[in-house]
Amino acid sequence: MKILKANSIILGGRDCKILTGGAIAFDNEILAVGDAQEIIKRYANAEFTDLGDDIIAPTFINTHAHLEFSANSSSLIYGDFVKWLGSIVEKGGELAAKCTPKIMAGALNSMLKSGVGAVGAVSSFGKDLEILAASPARIVFFNEILGSNPAVCEQNFAAFEARFKQSAELKSERFTPAVSPHSPYSLHPVLAAKALNFARERDLLVSTHFLESSHELEWLTSGTGAFSAHLKRFTPTPASMYSPNTYLAMFAGLRTLFTHCVWADFTKLNFDSELHSVTHCAVSNRLLGARSLDLSAVKGANLSLNIGTDGLSSNISLNFLDEMRAALMTHPNRELNDLAREIFIAATAGGARALNLNSGELSIGKFADIAVFKGFADVSQSELITQLILQTKECERLYVGGERVKF
Repeated sequence: MKILKANSIILGGRDCKILTGGAIAFDNEILAVGDAQEIIKRYANAEFTDLGDDIIAPTFINTHAHLEFSANSSSLIYGDFVKWLGSIVEKGGELAAKCTPKIMAGALNSMLKSGVGAVGAVSSFGKDLEILAASPARIVFFNEILGSNPAVCEQNFAAFEARFKQSAELKSERFTPAVSPHSPYSLHPVLAAKALNFARERDLLVSTHFLESSHELEWLTSGTGAFSAHLKRFTPTPASMYSPNTYLAMFAGLRTLFTHCVWADFTKLNFDSELHSVTHCAVSNRLLGARSLDLSAVKGANLSLNIGTDGLSSNISLNFLDEMRAALMTHPNRELNDLAREIFIAATAGGARALNLNSGELSIGKFADIAVFKGFADVSQSELITQLILQTKECERLYVGGERVKF
């Protein structure tokens, strides 16, 4: 059992209150949070550490990351989504081949150093499986499936099943296999139905890319635009196979993370606020287009928000604090401190809700997933979270399930 005492403890949760001069006691779960002297007295035999001015917080949860493209630096085209997608088709195999276990482990480590204790990892090829299964972090491993050509649906599904079986064999308390139908522009309805039925039968989490670009919205609503030429790479006569709502309807009854959604009209789309959540990837959205997610619309639809870095195919860093800073900077019309608090909640409690984890806040009975950050001498509580996001690059300590992680 351990006790950590610090000048500031960000409790997290929906209220995200800050405890001053308190302590937290934990083994694999949190046993007590509150008055330091009372906790020290109650658990007299615990290992005690006084962290002084440091900040204790819930670990961050990166709900959407692609490790298999971590070898990329400048090989891909940015600025337009379809041009970027074309460069992925042309260079993706080469980048995946270059992405060694060492590179992927380094990318994962950069997340951990930034305070991430759980990852929603989207895997296209399964190359990242063993690295993620051996990670000290909590991993939800989304096996990706895609294919728009009806002639190879069975072949694609068989390949997906084989990769899923490999991930299921490594299932543990901290490693959970899941399913990721790629997107409505890349997935034939037959293949989508098979994948989603597969998820329903096994009660699996699901993640999908949705309305990431204006090109995708045009394709789904009118069957025209830049996607027509792009999809001829895969099928001779491409046709739009869904409207936004018919694609969304396929996820009924499934806990699903809808990633990006920057071109979603939340007043017209039939999301399930109990099961569906929205994943915000601020850097990726900026690099691949000119529009950011409407956070007010997400809130107005009563949908839970969470934060993902995406992969180094559409980001310059997997450091989660870099991503949070980007989110802070790409919504300039919002009051800064209120936005910082909203981003922090999305990065912790929002991620836990999306990935169905017993974490995301520091309260009794939650997993002891705890990050410690260097504190500030003269910062008011109202600005503490803002300054943490702005000034911090790495955590001082990271605990997952009460065990200290070595970077």
